Amino acid sequence: MGQLSFQYPQYYLLLSLLVAIAGALILYYKSTSLHDRPEWQRFLLSVVRGLSLLFLCLLLLNPILKRFQTEIKKPQTYIAIDQSESMLNQDSNWFKQYTGSLENAKKVLSEKYDIKTLYFASDVSSNAIDKNNAKRTSIDNVFQKISDEADPQLLKSVILLSDGIYNSGKNPYYNRLTQMSPIYTLFHGDSTQEKDILIQREYHNEIIYSGDKFACQFDLQAWKAKDEQIQFILERQEGNVWNKIEEFKEKIDKDNFFITKEIVHNAGNPGIYKYRARLSKIDGERNINNNSRQFFIEVLDAKKKILFYALGPHPDLSAIKTSLESNKNYQVDIKFAPAIPDKVESYNLVIFHQLPTSTQNINLILNRINASKTARIFMLGQAVNLSEFNKSQDLIKINGSGNSPNEAQAIYHTNFNLFTLSDQTINIATNFPPINAIFGNYELNSDAYVLFHQRIGKIDTKYPLILLKDYNGIKSGIICGEGIWKWKFNNYSQTSNFEAFNEIISKIIQYSSNKEDRRKFKASPNKNVLSETESLIFNAELYNDSYERVNNSDVRLEIKSNDSKNYEFNLGKKENYYELNIGTLSPGEYSYSAKTTWNNKTLNSDGRFTVQEEDIELNNLVARPDLLRGIAEKSGGKSFDKSEINSLTEILLSEDKNKPIHFQNLDIRQIIDHKWLLIILIILLSTEWFLRRYWGSY
Repeated sequence: MGQLSFQYPQYYLLLSLLVAIAGALILYYKSTSLHDRPEWQRFLLSVVRGLSLLFLCLLLLNPILKRFQTEIKKPQTYIAIDQSESMLNQDSNWFKQYTGSLENAKKVLSEKYDIKTLYFASDVSSNAIDKNNAKRTSIDNVFQKISDEADPQLLKSVILLSDGIYNSGKNPYYNRLTQMSPIYTLFHGDSTQEKDILIQREYHNEIIYSGDKFACQFDLQAWKAKDEQIQFILERQEGNVWNKIEEFKEKIDKDNFFITKEIVHNAGNPGIYKYRARLSKIDGERNINNNSRQFFIEVLDAKKKILFYALGPHPDLSAIKTSLESNKNYQVDIKFAPAIPDKVESYNLVIFHQLPTSTQNINLILNRINASKTARIFMLGQAVNLSEFNKSQDLIKINGSGNSPNEAQAIYHTNFNLFTLSDQTINIATNFPPINAIFGNYELNSDAYVLFHQRIGKIDTKYPLILLKDYNGIKSGIICGEGIWKWKFNNYSQTSNFEAFNEIISKIIQYSSNKEDRRKFKASPNKNVLSETESLIFNAELYNDSYERVNNSDVRLEIKSNDSKNYEFNLGKKENYYELNIGTLSPGEYSYSAKTTWNNKTLNSDGRFTVQEEDIELNNLVARPDLLRGIAEKSGGKSFDKSEINSLTEILLSEDKNKPIHFQNLDIRQIIDHKWLLIILIILLSTEWFLRRYWGSY
């Protein structure tokens, strides 16, 4: 039952009743117009009128109806089932045999629990995992999924069916789910270490430069193969032929054998090359999936040369230089004013730091790099003369003294599309400490692209912090402040690495140092080399005669595999470009051709890319019951073998603490919100009107 309450004192109810009685009496007994009617008619009409008036008065008092609603919910149990390749490799039929037992257990448990089933490998799904998504295992992902979506009050247990092998994500032992709910583990797998030799991992650069030498490092391991011999071969594919690059043999002197070998090789001509490292099979070895590894290396034309032309030493120079030199794609030189660098035109990018000043102009160098259309970036600071700086470029005009900097944090501009930053990098960048930005009035060129805006204090401004532009084939950029070395150290304090800072710097430098492609139409994949578990994303750009990006025409994409299979797509239209997420493709080499029509001309963009096979799941087939036991013990659960599912079911059914939970909610509504009240009022008024008409009182 609901409880009715009023927002006004209770004597208002008495006043409402008096108003209703007075209104009825005045109309039907005080007035002489109805004296000729029988007494019972006047009494009936006065009652109807009184009820109508009382009803209206009560609604004007805005009464509130309070009602308690009780809901009973069962405790929740999540069942997480590992469907990665390592689970099915040794015994492909066990899963089918196990399905019946699992369904029976779920049926029995559903009488007491609300059962939710999740399947996982590299991803997590409520449906069975596709084979293409079973190449990696992340137990942490499914734990995180459960902890994010489950109601902590209802979650009473988690059942994890797995072999304990994970090769992606964090260690599940430290996931917060182990503190939220008991986790009961069902173990499937073979924890016996068999005789095996394997390439545990390989290290190599994905991109190198023509003419360079590069190193590949291989970690080789052997189990229970003492007195056997490892024969290692490294090959590179040329057309359809594998050419041997290096070969060596190594004696295995103990049961648990490990060795690291490094091979140095010449890069060769530009292109994408496929390499294969393999170990010859030894007697008694059953798992040969981990005896070989294939990988791809892209060879580019040449290194890019970057010049820092600076007023003097500064920690920003060191931070950026070390970031760039971590990538062998760049050669970084630093020169200090007033010395004029030799062959400045030979550089792909010139970065002016704290220049120009009132005593040191850069006109001579600007004239030389303007003639060669060399890209340039200005890094501003308090030493910069803003008047001279405004004359040196047309990207932005800053009016101010420059001597009183603002402490400004970086705010990512969501519409920036010259290149993309990962979501993780963007999130980290928003927490970077402020740098000393130039104080003044900013007049931005309409063609400029802002990567980061300035947040001054707690105010998000439209002042640019980092901006870029490409005009007539000359790329320009401006960093409107000094102190980005603090970003690098803050990045390390947040994540114990410099990846976010390096990504920001490398993307800015990569965009700026690339020579402009003046083609009016171009299409390309997100990567030239990607694994079979990565999604292939195609982007395309179309330019009009003024070299403005447009997307008025349709773009047709055709992809052809090395086994002559064709795939055709239409690229989707975004703001002023084209994009399509094609998804994953089977391993192999592919060629593509994109076509569009502009001004009655057919424009083409062709290229190649490679999808490499990912076999990390089959490199290690030794199960980890110790990890499952550790997770169960830490969470307050228990570990079982897969054949003991009935025992697990009995424990969950006998758990007295896991009882249905009663939830009581208070529902508060205004009476006037109910439509049926309006209907009653209309009926009362209509009844009175009808009776008066029927009895001839009008």
